[in-house]
Amino acid sequence: MQITTSSQLRGVFPALFTPLKNDDPRCLHNSIDYEKAKKMIDDLIGAGVHGFAPVGTTGQSATLSTEQHLDFVKFTLDYVDGRVPIIAGAGSNSTKESIEIIQDVLKIAEVPMLCLTGYYNTPPQEGIYAHFKALSRETGAKIVMYNVPGRTANYMHPNTIIKLAEDKNIIGLKQAVEFRIGEKFCEDTKSIIEQTKNLDFTVVSGEDGAFIDMLEFGGTGLISATANIPEAAKIFVDLYNNFQKGKADECDKLQDDARDYVEAVFCRKNPIPLGSFFNSPLLLPLVSVKDTERGDEAETRIQKLIKEKAQSLLKYS
Repeated sequence: MQITTSSQLRGVFPALFTPLKNDDPRCLHNSIDYEKAKKMIDDLIGAGVHGFAPVGTTGQSATLSTEQHLDFVKFTLDYVDGRVPIIAGAGSNSTKESIEIIQDVLKIAEVPMLCLTGYYNTPPQEGIYAHFKALSRETGAKIVMYNVPGRTANYMHPNTIIKLAEDKNIIGLKQAVEFRIGEKFCEDTKSIIEQTKNLDFTVVSGEDGAFIDMLEFGGTGLISATANIPEAAKIFVDLYNNFQKGKADECDKLQDDARDYVEAVFCRKNPIPLGSFFNSPLLLPLVSVKDTERGDEAETRIQKLIKEKAQSLLKYS
């Protein structure tokens, strides 16, 4: 079953990492390692995840070719085979290109699309509004908006989001901003959730370290880079399930339990650390953790975490 309404956008969705083969030492034309991806997907379904979001930022969407992008979406849909729903990454800083990607994905399957604002273009709020309205109008796809100013240098204001939430095709928001109590975008986030509660619209966290905060505000899920690690995914799934049962103290403990994984996954720009976790090259201009400043120290930390807390990943070493 695929997601068609906001009420189905609930739980933990790994932003699926795209593993690559070591078949181009220049890191320009590496092919996708589909056998490794199968193992990743099976392990995460075993951990209880509620769905997948392939070919977003974590999935190297900015560096994969268009052919690879579409092939990995098709592969994920085929291999998952309805076991859990899929949200396909379809972001671009060009509205026209995003429309074309969405239309191509829709030829594969009618799934929701995760779409962001115009990075580099940094359009005004009027442009952001026109962008998402065009995606909806031209494709008819269900759309989850992605507010991630750390990537786009473009913050979607609450009024823009609330207005867009009235569109029947726009069913959700991935909120990747500082929204915890006392942080810069806390009141904005709470306002969005409150003012869209009577619409077919929901808000999920894009901040792995603040999943519990999003649930407490009335959000419904998490699209997570850290949840690529099965042990971390299990923690997030347990957190979600305990929240539904009203076990607040247990949720706080589980969010604390996730901290080491979150810090390791974001010790360098995502998805660089996941390349180390899954022993995968990255397409340029991304480089391995080892090739960054003090990279040996960071790599040692990641390998230590794998040996001590993420042993399901030892098979990739």
